[in-house]
Amino acid sequence: MADRPDFTFRAAQVFVAIAEAQSVTRAAQRLGMSASSVSQQLANLESALESRLIERNARMFRLTVAGTIFLRRALALLDDVSAAKAELVLADQAPRMTLRVATIEEFDASVTPHWLATLGRRFPNIACSISSGASHENHDALANRAADLILAVDAADPAEWVESHDILRDAFVLVTSSDRETVMDLDQLADRPFLRYAPDLYIGRQIEAALRRGRMRPAHRYDFTTNRALFAMIEQSRGWAITTALAVLGTPIPGALRVHRLPLPGFSRRLSLHSRREALGTLPALMAQTLRRSISDRMLARLGDVPGLEAGDLIVPAYDAKKLKQ
Repeated sequence: MADRPDFTFRAAQVFVAIAEAQSVTRAAQRLGMSASSVSQQLANLESALESRLIERNARMFRLTVAGTIFLRRALALLDDVSAAKAELVLADQAPRMTLRVATIEEFDASVTPHWLATLGRRFPNIACSISSGASHENHDALANRAADLILAVDAADPAEWVESHDILRDAFVLVTSSDRETVMDLDQLADRPFLRYAPDLYIGRQIEAALRRGRMRPAHRYDFTTNRALFAMIEQSRGWAITTALAVLGTPIPGALRVHRLPLPGFSRRLSLHSRREALGTLPALMAQTLRRSISDRMLARLGDVPGLEAGDLIVPAYDAKKLKQ
């Protein structure tokens, strides 16, 4: 009789990926493996545990009772190993650790490079794999374990398994083409195109909700998924949009756009650094402090350089400079 395969940490990783992706093929794509290798890892794990973990055929995919029980333990195992790696890194007792970080486009030009350089000096044995996406995409990446840390707008109270660190509060402002010096109310802009964010973006939904509350219904003609495209179209069409102070500060603007106060009750959004709870020990809190300092150094000082922006439009919580030097 052949020996039963040993239980391996890699097999647990593969099983979690299959369970979360609800597909061997999608799990293989996420892990960078072939589907046959993923299937073999699952078969070896089921043999090692002497339990069938997943029932699947062409029309069904579901965890067995044993699979549901083991998934809870496997998730805890993965988080415990990540936390142990982070603790070793912080104690300078480990080889290089790679963190997958999903950030946002507003930080790409100045904040992210400054933040990574600071992290590199503070944690020389941490490497970062950086992606940039919309907040809803980043939330999905964290939920799917495609990212270890994400920067994203808070759309709702975080799930119990999510650890969050407040990064900034970002006020909404009105932006017009450069020929428009003053704006009193939306009626004055009725002859100009209103440019929207795409409705699947958190920022787009928040703006639309504010317009409904203010009983304002500008005509819909164009919507965009990036600040750069939105701002370019404002200048091209002599139109206007509602965006945020962070978007203005963090996006190279073609030509000169003008920032104005909103002709409706003010509102804002909150950006946080999120990770899986306790999966990286104290590292997310330290990285959040480092990020706050980078934003303060690279953005807050520039608020006064953009006519129309005010000091309260971008608020960053205080950080402990002494801890960052330890």
